[in-house]
Amino acid sequence: MPEPTGKVLYCTVVAQNYLPQALALYASIQEIEPDKELVILVVDGDRRDLEQGRPGLRVVTTEVLGLSERQVLELAAIYDVVEFSTSVKPLFFKALLEEAPTVVYLDPDMMVVSPLAELEGLVAEHGIVLTPHFLQPIERSVDHITEGHDLTVGIFNLGFCAVGRSAVQFLDWWWSHLERECLIYPLLGVFVDQKWVDVGANFFDAHSLRHGGYNVGPWNLHERRFQAEGSGYALDSGDDLRLLHFSGFDPSDPEAISVRLSVDLREVGDDFPALREVSRKYAGLVNSARGMLGASPEYGFARDADGGVLTKRTRRTYRKHLLGMPMGRTLPSPFIGSESARFRAWKRRAIGARIGLTIGDASLAVKYSFPDEFAVFKARVPGFGAIRKRLLDAGRVRR
Repeated sequence: MPEPTGKVLYCTVVAQNYLPQALALYASIQEIEPDKELVILVVDGDRRDLEQGRPGLRVVTTEVLGLSERQVLELAAIYDVVEFSTSVKPLFFKALLEEAPTVVYLDPDMMVVSPLAELEGLVAEHGIVLTPHFLQPIERSVDHITEGHDLTVGIFNLGFCAVGRSAVQFLDWWWSHLERECLIYPLLGVFVDQKWVDVGANFFDAHSLRHGGYNVGPWNLHERRFQAEGSGYALDSGDDLRLLHFSGFDPSDPEAISVRLSVDLREVGDDFPALREVSRKYAGLVNSARGMLGASPEYGFARDADGGVLTKRTRRTYRKHLLGMPMGRTLPSPFIGSESARFRAWKRRAIGARIGLTIGDASLAVKYSFPDEFAVFKARVPGFGAIRKRLLDAGRVRR
């Protein structure tokens, strides 16, 4: 294994409404690895004021990505907050790799429990380090999740990713998809950045981390039981607990570990005291940050310059038309006041395209909901192949 050299940077990406979680992550890093720096990219505002009095914290804006203002606003227009925040990871990685040979991305809703000691050496050896959702086949007795989870959202959980400078080719490839294809689009098998990495892990020989203490989340608690040991926690496998992922966590109800996956401590009683202990500690960190920050603001790109909500369908239609624009031309931005009239005019003209996208999605759903009827329809309708192609092209996701 090559000898690791140089510093390690930790980073995360948030919109302002998720800053309490990012500051909780920072607090956990300060407690466990005070020598490490956390860089927070805020996609919808400038919050460099948060650096004051917080050693080891750096807050940056989208200026760090190396994109023009127009390019950033296009991403904000075509994507919702989750899609936008995940789409820029490759560019953020590349920017930070210019100053550190190892960069570790951590989702803001994570908590560092013990030093991430293995990562620098693994990145030096492999270039790309990923964590799969599961390390073992799931027994049928597990009732809150199945292996089908990976078919929907991807093999790897991209709440964690560590890269080195040898990963630049991978990052460029990843960005080539995420620039316009970082979608939550299960009908076409796409889930933001994660499903693309299933493909890229094969192309670029990514390392699948088998250490059970990394990225422990509600999806894999059945195989990652841990208990207090000394000053930390250890898994039944013997691995030290390194990194917890509180996905779908409500800090006002820490017993409900994940509302999204229906994992609730109250259903297992006192069977997992260590998890109860760390979940309450994490809730305290988030609630403390909430109290300091005050009321959570609305996502900065939720509305256009006129105050109208940008719906998912409008964003999808904007994306489709943007992809069809000739080189060097663009659409009026929903976020620039001087372009509001042109954007309203575009919305009126795009009604047909929005309906077409809806019909395309509905057709895909019908195909799998009524397979027999769909087969009969396909056989009886002349030129069905051309119709199918138009419907699939409506989504403008490469197939």
